Formats: sequence, C-alpha cells, structure tokens
Amino acid sequence: MEDRYGVTYHPAHLSRKLRAAGMNYAKPRPMDPRRPADAEEILAERLGQALGEDDHEAEEDDPIVLGFFRRSVATAI
Repeated sequence: MEDRYGVTYHPAHLSRKLRAAGMNYAKPRPMDPRRPADAEEILAERLGQALGEDDHEAEEDDPIVLGFFRRSVATAI
C-alpha cells in the first residue's frame, strides 16, 4: 500500500478499515490446526454410514454424494 498509494497503516488499524468496508482479514493456513490426525479415516467411515454401505456388499455403480449436513442435538428442531 505504501508503494502504490503512499500510505502506511498499523495492522490493527488496517483490520478496522477492512471491517468497515465489509471485508475480513484472515491468515491462510495450509491445514486447519484443529483437524484430527485420522481425518481421512473418519471421513471414509462417515461416508460409508451415510450411504448405508456395508464392507461385505459391493455395488455395481458408485453412488454420487452431493453434500453433508451435520446438526448437533442441541440445535435440532
């Protein structure tokens, strides 16, 4: 910004400017630090449960999954 517009802002002030303009500031991360180490296995297990597949049953066609929605019991209507 200094090179292009000739102004400098403190990072805290810049985040306020962004928020005032309806934008957010976030640092990109290659991986969510809260992700469990066995995330791939959990996904495979939940996918199998969601599709109602058993390990011993093989289907001829692969199913198409459009999305997952998870609601906690506390927020269920």
